[in-house]
Amino acid sequence: MYDEYGSQGYLPLAINLWQDMENVVKVYARAYSYPFFRDAGSGWTAYRMNGYIPLNYVIDTAGIVVGSMEGFNEAVVRSWIEPYLTAVSEEKPTMRPEFTQVAPNPANRTQTVSFSLPETRTVTLKVFSASGKLVGTLVEGNLPAGVHSAVWHTTDEHHRPVPNGLYFYELNDGRYIIRYKTAVLR
Repeated sequence: MYDEYGSQGYLPLAINLWQDMENVVKVYARAYSYPFFRDAGSGWTAYRMNGYIPLNYVIDTAGIVVGSMEGFNEAVVRSWIEPYLTAVSEEKPTMRPEFTQVAPNPANRTQTVSFSLPETRTVTLKVFSASGKLVGTLVEGNLPAGVHSAVWHTTDEHHRPVPNGLYFYELNDGRYIIRYKTAVLR
């Protein structure tokens, strides 16, 4: 999978859990062309999900774990990875939506989010807390190609101010889901 996805930004990391460094880890690490590191408790702690050890997990570019599982199921892992890769057709590359500006960042009271769409699409723009809880929906509907913007008043869906911290914008156009990390600092 690394050979297939590596040129598109996919980077696997192999984490060893409590095995002999010299006779096991280094032998396998030399066989792979991607990073392999020994876990000293930090990797297991950082990616432990729902009380089990995820032997496979995918983290998107915003640092959000989008999937984790014990064991290996290539079809499942591919289903986590492929929505985040740029699809390329034989005639022309498929253009993805993108965030063009998020300002000010960190936000105090309001923040303007600008994004571009390559063609008319039905989109949603949502705000999530760092824990993954939906804070609110800023945009929902069919938008033409071009640059669009929305204002987040740093409030939740009940118009209450959100606490200081990290938040994520999620733009979903039905083909791609992209995320952008932001902060609120009052």
